Amino acid sequence: LLATITITFDISPKQHLQSPTMMCSPRLPSAFLLLLLLLAMTTKVALSKEGGKKKKENLGDVVFTFLDKNRDKEITIPEMNSQLLMLEKMANEGGEGDDDVKELRIIFKGLKKAAPHLFNLLDSDEDRRLDKQETKYITKFEESLNHNGNARIFVKECFEILDDDMDDRLSVDEILEGTQSKFLIGEIAASLHELLPLRDTPQELKKHIKRAMKNMWGDELDRESVTESVKWFDADGDGYIQWSEVTDVYNSFGKKFIGMASNIKSAGPMMGMFGGDKGQGEKKRKGPSVADAFKQKSNIHKDIRLDL
Repeated sequence: LLATITITFDISPKQHLQSPTMMCSPRLPSAFLLLLLLLAMTTKVALSKEGGKKKKENLGDVVFTFLDKNRDKEITIPEMNSQLLMLEKMANEGGEGDDDVKELRIIFKGLKKAAPHLFNLLDSDEDRRLDKQETKYITKFEESLNHNGNARIFVKECFEILDDDMDDRLSVDEILEGTQSKFLIGEIAASLHELLPLRDTPQELKKHIKRAMKNMWGDELDRESVTESVKWFDADGDGYIQWSEVTDVYNSFGKKFIGMASNIKSAGPMMGMFGGDKGQGEKKRKGPSVADAFKQKSNIHKDIRLDL
C-alpha cells in the first residue's frame, strides 16, 4: 500500500513483533526508510560527541546536502550512487559476525535497488537531476506521517480502493485485480497526487504506481508472486491482508521513520563531513565506523503517537 510511492515496508509484521531487530527482505526495497536509517547511523555517534544540541534542519534539505557531492545545488544519479557507495564501504568496516551489521548490509542491498526508483519519482521535471524543490517532498512525506497527518488517509483510501467486497481484508484476487486495472491504478494515483503532488497531474504518476506495485508484489504480478508477497503482511497466516495488519505495519514503521528522521535533522550540520568533493582523494577516515554507529540506534520512535 505504501509502496505506491516506492516505500515498501519489507518486514513481516509478525517477524517485527517477535524481534527487536529489523528482519529485512532483500527482495522488497524500502527506499525512504533505508536512506533515513543509513544517514542516521552515520551521524549518531558524531552528534553525541558534539553534545547533541544542534538545531534541527529540514529533512529534505539534510538529505539534499548529503547527496549533493560536488555542491552545485543539484543531485545527479552518479552523485547519489557515489554517496551510497561511500556509505556501503563504511558499513563494511568491522562488525564481522555481528547480527546488526549483517542486517545493515542487507539494507544496503535493498537500497541500491530502490534508490533509482525513488530518484525518478522525485524528479518531477524528469531532467535526471534533483533540486531542493524536488527533495522537499521528502519533508512533506515525513510531515504526513505525524499524528493527524494525511498519510493515514492515503493508506486507508488505497486499501478501500482495492477492497472490492468491502470486508476489511484484501485477498490475492483483489490485489491481482488492482495491479491490472487501469481504473484502480488511476484511483490510487489520484489519492497519491492529493497527498504528494509530485507531478502536474495524477495521470503522470500512474507509471510510478505500476513500478511500485511490481516492487511490492513481484515483477511478474501473477498469482504466485502476489501470494508469496502477501505473506510479508499476513501476520495471522490466513492468506489475507487484514486492515488491522495494515495498521500494525503503518504504526510500527511510521514511528521508525519519524524517529530516524529526527536523528538526521538533529545531525544536519554535520552531514557535510560525509559529502562534498574537495578533490583531495580518499583519506583514511577516523572515528567510529557505520557498524559501530549502528549499535547506537535511537529508540526515539517508542514515544511517538502515530495512530492509523
